[in-house]
Amino acid sequence: MTIDTNNGIRPGHNANTATGRTQTTATRPGADSKSPSSKPVERSDVVLSQEAQSLGRLEDKINALPEVNSERVAEIRQAIAEGRFQINAERIAENLLNQDELLG
Repeated sequence: MTIDTNNGIRPGHNANTATGRTQTTATRPGADSKSPSSKPVERSDVVLSQEAQSLGRLEDKINALPEVNSERVAEIRQAIAEGRFQINAERIAENLLNQDELLG
């Protein structure tokens, strides 16, 4: 008794068990991993709403702004140095509460 470790498949061939036919690796689609697939790449187009486009433009404008308003910082420093800068604790507290409400 002989055991066939290749299950009846000859080297260079691929058995199609559903049909019983064989196909060589040279003619099997996609057998050559070095060549690009002949199947066209699917592409899906995305269309953004007017609102999304507007938000994108707004985001671009915001990102173009400097993180620190140097002129405003200079004004506040000058006001502090001259003793004109007044802290309004009530206004600060109201703004903190408003921000807390926005966050949830």
